[in-house]
Amino acid sequence: MLELWLIRHGETAGNASRRIHGITDAPLNDLGLRQAELLAPRLAGVSFDAVYASDLQRAHRTALTALPGAEVRLDRRLREMSYGVFEDRTWEELDADETAEANHWREDPVGRRVPGGESYGDLWARLESFRADLPGEGRIAVFTHGGAIRVFLYGVLEKTRHDGLRFSVANTSITRLRLRPDGLTIVTLNDHAHLDGIEAPAT
Repeated sequence: MLELWLIRHGETAGNASRRIHGITDAPLNDLGLRQAELLAPRLAGVSFDAVYASDLQRAHRTALTALPGAEVRLDRRLREMSYGVFEDRTWEELDADETAEANHWREDPVGRRVPGGESYGDLWARLESFRADLPGEGRIAVFTHGGAIRVFLYGVLEKTRHDGLRFSVANTSITRLRLRPDGLTIVTLNDHAHLDGIEAPAT
């Protein structure tokens, strides 16, 4: 059995202002760093066979803070989806033509690419390539991004957003999956109990 701990990075200033980060390499803000620090006790007693992170600094810094002393292997395939021309903007900032392009993409986000960027299908292919390179058993921590975690879940469940599924993925939340040849078990989904008592996490 392969157990995957999919962990979203801590908050960034762009998350707080609802900006479209994608592959924009934004750092953690003060709250994001605090979230990563609060995650550390949750992971302290867990033995991981390997720890991976997106090479974008918000995911890498979260991994280093939450698992101090761990060897963190960076992998570009764990990046967020590239949002192309929409990067580092809010949806409300788009002009009429850009809004039309965004709506065209939303009609088929799996098959259609964001102008200058990727589709959900592209992101799933990256993530599936990463998963295929993992061993068939062990416990692996993966520090990545909200969109990446959602798309991974859609992929392993053989679903798309058009099936009516929508997963919330809070900053530093833990989603644990057990993958066996005969099926999948979702152990936890969007577990962010370690953030109780601090500002509500962005999803």
